Formats: sequence, C-alpha cells, structure tokens
Amino acid sequence: MTAKEYLNRVRRQYYVVKRAEEELTAIKADILSLKASSMTEHVSGTKESDLADKYIRLERYFDTVTAEWDKLIDMRIEAKAMIRTLPDETQQAVLYARYINCGRWEDIAAGMNYSWKHIFRLHGKALQSFAAIHQSALDN
Repeated sequence: MTAKEYLNRVRRQYYVVKRAEEELTAIKADILSLKASSMTEHVSGTKESDLADKYIRLERYFDTVTAEWDKLIDMRIEAKAMIRTLPDETQQAVLYARYINCGRWEDIAAGMNYSWKHIFRLHGKALQSFAAIHQSALDN
C-alpha cells in the first residue's frame, strides 16, 4: 500500500461516519413523524409496538454509527502518530490538514498562505517522507 492509500483510508472513514450520521438523523426524523401521526390517529391495534420496534432498530443503528466513530478515532490516532514522525513540520501540517482534518486543497493552501502549486509540491514531498519512514508498516 502507498502512503497516500494508507492516509486516504482515514479520510474515507470520516465520510463513512458522516453518511451514517446523516442516515441516523433521517431515521430519527422519520420515526418522530410516525410517532406524531400515530398520536393523532385513534385506531386500535399495534401502533405502539410498531413504534417500539422502530426505536429498537434505531438503537441498533446508533450502535453501528458509534462503531464507525470508534474505528475513525483509532485510525486517526495511528495516522497522527505516524505523521508526527516526519522531520519537516510543514509537511506534517499538510498531511494533517488533508487526511486528519479532511481539508480541501484550496482551504489548506489559503490557511497556510501558500499557492496550490506549492501545497501540491509539499504534499508530494510529505508523502515521500512518510513512505520512506513507514515503509515496513505500509507493506503489511
């Protein structure tokens, strides 16, 4: 695996978590609208148990989101430790901004007061340094 592939795993996991959180929010909203509609209807039946079942399923989905968060936190801790071993602090900052904070290139360039071109050059050098230092970990 390359340094970029390794670091992109962290970035992708962030988006997995965000999508799962968005789905969880949508499911909560759907359940709340079901609850509101069931309160206005006075029909006998199993509406209460159906709603309880949905809450149980929501809890299971919440557990899934929590597991994805745990995975992201573990990945970030490992990647941060590896990034900190780079001797150049500017290269560390570029990798941290891109892969840990999931920054966009234009935001990273503006935040560091560099041109895009220079950020890409720094990024390339940072990946080379990262790969040289952590080659054995990347090979596993």
